[in-house]
Formats: sequence, structure tokens, C-alpha cells
Amino acid sequence: MPQGDPYDLIVIGGGINGTGVARDAALRGMRVLLLEKNDFGAGTSAHSSRLIHGGLRYLAHLEFDLVYESLRERERLLRNAPHLVQPLEMVIPLYQGAKNPPFLVMIGLRLYDAFAWGKRMPDHRLLGRKAFLERYPSVNAARLLGGAVYFDAQANFPERLCVENALSALETGHAELRNHTEVTAIRLAENGLPCVAFRDRLTGREGVATAQVLINAAGPWVDDLLRRTDRRMAVAPNEQPLIGGTKGSHIVVRRFPGAPATALYAEAQSDGRPFFIIPWRQDYYLIGTTDLHFDGNPDHVSATMDEVAYLLAETNAILPDARLTPDDVLYTYSGIRPLPHAPRQKAGKITRKHLVRDHASDGFPRLLSLIGGKLTTYRRLAEQTVDAAICRYRLTRPDGRPWGRSVTGNLPLPGAAGMGELERYVNEQTAMQAVDLPAEAVAHLIRLYGVRYRAVLALCKEEASLKAPLTEGCADLRAQVRYAVRTEMARTVADVLLRRLCCGLNGDAGLGAVEAVAQVMADELGWSEEKRQEEVAAYRQLIGRTALAFKK
Repeated sequence: MPQGDPYDLIVIGGGINGTGVARDAALRGMRVLLLEKNDFGAGTSAHSSRLIHGGLRYLAHLEFDLVYESLRERERLLRNAPHLVQPLEMVIPLYQGAKNPPFLVMIGLRLYDAFAWGKRMPDHRLLGRKAFLERYPSVNAARLLGGAVYFDAQANFPERLCVENALSALETGHAELRNHTEVTAIRLAENGLPCVAFRDRLTGREGVATAQVLINAAGPWVDDLLRRTDRRMAVAPNEQPLIGGTKGSHIVVRRFPGAPATALYAEAQSDGRPFFIIPWRQDYYLIGTTDLHFDGNPDHVSATMDEVAYLLAETNAILPDARLTPDDVLYTYSGIRPLPHAPRQKAGKITRKHLVRDHASDGFPRLLSLIGGKLTTYRRLAEQTVDAAICRYRLTRPDGRPWGRSVTGNLPLPGAAGMGELERYVNEQTAMQAVDLPAEAVAHLIRLYGVRYRAVLALCKEEASLKAPLTEGCADLRAQVRYAVRTEMARTVADVLLRRLCCGLNGDAGLGAVEAVAQVMADELGWSEEKRQEEVAAYRQLIGRTALAFKK
């Protein structure tokens, strides 16, 4: 039996859903333990199309409630995280003979605007063929009838959304968050409460903890985690799983001939599937995604050459001047959507709604599993999950008073507190900075950290060498590495490059900065030279074999 009082919640999984649940619960005052086997946001959350969207295509499946919820949550993120989520103009070319005829697209856009009442972005507008080609001359003109322009939103770095949710939970004083810590077993303690055994994968240290309720937010690994219980459950091996994941792959390329200035939402000519061509940051484009049933190990997923060829061919078809080849692909990335198990449905038709499964009927009470969900609606999922835990198991404060309602709906993420409109804030702050850094470097920090950029600048004042960029031409500073270690729970070079600074998502996959990052971490954490070299080698190996399949 574990020692000490039980937590109110133990959350397993540190993606956007898990960190969102931990934040929601901790802000209510609940004692929370979050365990993540890799790093915050390292799984599905990091491998999406990086869109915060209402789900226009879900209207075709009559999922009106999901679209309405998504649009409301999109507005909240634009308000509560303006440094991480910004409006994105989208364009849809309308073609004769398309799978979704133009009149259906126009009806959908009218509904989209109606569901998004009170939004801060303009309504959609329609362009005739001539006006459309004047504005988007590189789009294939054959059978073109015109086009539609509307707005959604983009999160350049959803990894940072996960980190800021984790920091928000941590700063309440009610949450403990452990990355690189894997749950090895789940059982019921003698008092009937769920109990987890866990092991730190970096240090080997082990621990045990109990909670009033256990939240399985492991995403594609939900079923794998359930197999670690010591009771026979309805989701045991060889029985029907809860997750029927589908694989989505993307390719990343530099700006190319005919590249659109705005995001392009097109219908693939070969199979009618929707896909995106999205401007990303200053010089890159994301092209994707595929949607394929997947029953392999989510730890080892990568884009196939067939997927790459499909995305290149469809891009060249809609933008004939592009003439993209495999040599233009900087890297690919793939992730698994943790959707409900539905093997007989086409991948694209499986619902994107989230479900909360209570395992009491499976013989394991006080265990809830999260199934499905979207990056856009994570906050609402978290609120509903904590509400479900409180209501179903009558959780109360130690003095017997009820837990309050969620406060996350109108609460900015840490980097957005007091910011207001992003561009105005950037202009004000860059004009008044006394630090010896170029204005563009300060603006870059604001777009990554929001108002907390000042903490990074304070480190630059603390030690002048930290003002140096990680490598020539890199916008990120050595001070950011120290900040990631001291404040943002980064423990490995991959944590820093891929999910704190995100410069591991540049065209060279961060390989140009890996030595500098490892040296700053070694100085900060007291690593030996052997340990520093091990970290560099581990990062190079990761880039070579995993979802970031870097190609020179």
C-alpha cells in the first residue's frame, strides 16, 4: 500500500488532453499527478496539421454539435493564447465535377459562419473564376468555377500549447508533473482506490501512487495502458479495443514556385479526400494529411513513400507550377489519431468527437479513459473529464465542500496573461527593449513565450554569453535552453529542440544546433562529457528513425 494521502486525480499521458485535464483540475484546487512516458506533447499533439479549426468537413457528416463546439473553442484559444494561435486565411478552389459540389461547400460555409457567431474574423466570401484566378493565378484553372475564402486558425507549435498547459498546472502548487516517467502497472489498492506503479525512464527511479480517480489520457496508447491492469477488463488483449487509430502523415517543404500566400484546402483528384497546403512560419509549407487505418505500434510510425508520393502528386495537380519531387521534401512526420475503434468505417468518416469511458462496468472502478478528441477542443474535453470524475465518484474537498466549476474558459495561458492583441504587443515591446538584441530577435521570443519572454531576457542579462544564437542564422538563443531546463521541465536535448524552442522543426531538423544545446544543458545540469555526447547521439538517432524522418 502506497504511503501518503492519495491524489485527487492521477493523469496518465502528457499530450494536449492530459495536460489540459491536469490544468483544469489543478486550477480547481485538486491534487494532481501527471505521468508522461516521453515528454509533454511528444505524441499525437506534435504531429497534427497544426490547425485550430471548426471542422468544416464535419458538416458533411452532420456533426453539427462538434462543429459548434470546435468554433467556440477556436475563439477561446484566439483570445487565451494569442501568441500561439493566430487567424489563418483559407481558400477552397471550386471545381466542376468535384466530389463535394460547389453548392454544398457554399451551404457549409454559411452554416460555419452562423455557428461562429460573435467571432473576431470575417465571414466567408465567394469569388468567381476570373477574380479567383487574379488572386490565385497558380491554381489549376481546368474546370475551375471559382473559389471560397474563409478563416480558421493556426497553432504553429502545438507542442508549446502542451507545455503552457503543464506550466499552468504546475504553478497552482496543486500539481506534480513528471515527464519521461512510464506507468508500469495499474491495480486496485486494498482501500479500493486505483494505484499506479511508475518508473523514470532516464534515472530508473521507481514509485507508487494512489488517487481518487485515474484518468487514462494516453491517446493512441490507451489500450496498451489498459493491458497493464491486474484485473480482467472488457478491453483486455484479444478483445475489442477502444482505440482504432488512423495515421496522418505530412511532408514539409520550402516555399516553391506557385506556392499560395494563404492556406489552400483542396480535394485530392485521385480519391476525393480533402488535404491542406499550409504556409508555416516564414519559409515552409506543410502538406497533408493522409488518413489511413493503423494497427501497429504508435511508438514506431512514419510516412511511407506511397504517402509522400500521394501528397506530392496532389500538390502538383492543384498547383501545376510547383513540380515538387521527393528531393524537395525536407522531412516528413506522422502521428496516430486516437479515434474510436471502428474497423468497418472508412478512416475519414470516423467521428472526431471525444468520449469518456468509465471502466466501472469492466471491473475497474474510478478509472476513466479518454477516446478521440481534437487539438481545437482539448480545453472542453478537459473540463468535461474533470466534471465526470467529480460527479460520478462524488469527489469533494478534504473539508467536504464541493469542487468548483472549471475556470479555464476565460483564463489566458501563462504566456498570454495581460498580452491583449499580439501584433500591438510585439510592436510596443520591441520599441522599448533596452537589451542589446535585434528587434526581430525580441519579436521571435514574444511569439514563442508571450509575456514570459522577459524571463528569457533576464537570463541574457544574467550572463552575456547566453545572448548568442545557437548557431549562425538561428533565431533562438542559448538563454532559451537554460530557460527550458530551469522553468519548462526540459530534460533531454530532444525536449529542448523539438518541444521547447521548436527549432528542431527547421529545415535541418535542428541538427545544426544540437551541439550548442547539449553544451548549455551540460553546463546547467552538470552532465559529464560522456553524457553530453550520449545526448547528441541520441538526438541524431531519433531524427534518423522516427516521425521526423529527416532527409538531406
